[in-house]
Amino acid sequence: MKKRMFVYGGSLSIAVLIAMFFLFFDRVVDFIQFILSIGSPFLLGIFLAFLLHKPSKWFERKLFGNTNLKQNNKRLLSIILSFILFLCLIVLFFGTIIPSLIDSSMQFADNFKSYWGNLMDYATSLGKQLNISGQDIERALNETDLFNTVTSTLTRYLPEIANYSYNVIRLIINFILALVSAFYILLDKESLVRGLKKLNYALFDKSMANFITAWTEDAKLVFEKYIVGSIIDSSIIGVSCYIGVSLLQIPYAPMIGFVVGVTNVIPVFGPFIGAIPVIVLLLLIDPIYALIFAIFILILQQIDGNVIKPIVLGDQLGISGFWILFSVTIGGGIGGVVGMFLGVPVFALLYAGIRDFSKSRLAQKHIHITDKKGTVD
Repeated sequence: MKKRMFVYGGSLSIAVLIAMFFLFFDRVVDFIQFILSIGSPFLLGIFLAFLLHKPSKWFERKLFGNTNLKQNNKRLLSIILSFILFLCLIVLFFGTIIPSLIDSSMQFADNFKSYWGNLMDYATSLGKQLNISGQDIERALNETDLFNTVTSTLTRYLPEIANYSYNVIRLIINFILALVSAFYILLDKESLVRGLKKLNYALFDKSMANFITAWTEDAKLVFEKYIVGSIIDSSIIGVSCYIGVSLLQIPYAPMIGFVVGVTNVIPVFGPFIGAIPVIVLLLLIDPIYALIFAIFILILQQIDGNVIKPIVLGDQLGISGFWILFSVTIGGGIGGVVGMFLGVPVFALLYAGIRDFSKSRLAQKHIHITDKKGTVD
């Protein structure tokens, strides 16, 4: 009787928590965003630790494995080498890609007026073929106020990007804190894991603690593969897009490759978020460029979805397309672009935990669920 009451009470508590989550969704989102803003350096440190774990492990095993150094020194040197490699990539990124990206953006801003004129001429020519007067087309375009909107936006934001006029000091401090956090996580990872494991088995009974341990090991594996794999995949797509756009002689290749590569990390919506603005901008320059790019990006995304992603990422999430769409939407509502990126693995782990718990409970009750209609005997 007590066990049944405990199950009913637990189920009721979960239902109440879910209902409160949706009833006070805005407050929950504000609270999560507040916590994320405070702990962002340490969360970034955990992210960097995930990112640099495999390189440091490879250096420790392959480069220093057969040396006479003490294990602590092997670990320390491996982590230092991983950090040097990471910082070199950061310097390369900011030293080559960012200046090229800013130049392309500023050049586009300078030429926008002539591109607008090209669009007006093309629209007028198309209107003549459709028996629409040039005055009607010009009036329709003017009513949208697109020129003034885009011009004011470019005028307001591009100089800020060019001058790096954002909170640089805070960004640098957070980045340094993240590097220090990642360094200590990698250096003392066994001790941290052991401490968390002791706390887990101290707080929960053995069966629940075993479940949490197995779940966290799955979480580590999924996040490690998903984050690193997504970054590798997006880097491949960004570089491939840059090379392809350059070979097709489409202007602003660095800017286009950067936009497509960065947005590609977002599941489901990423390719659209990256491609649609680029196509709109290319329409202003030359509709032929827009058509060529649309065909090219469609082919590239097909190659990515059918060849590159299965090799790099595999199928470690184990959820359907509907739940991926659901998790991207909820994650985006809570954490913006970062939430859209991390929402999928977080939901996949929650889904796997609930699925395993349900299987365990059904097995204890000797219940087998089938696709047949009606109740279970």
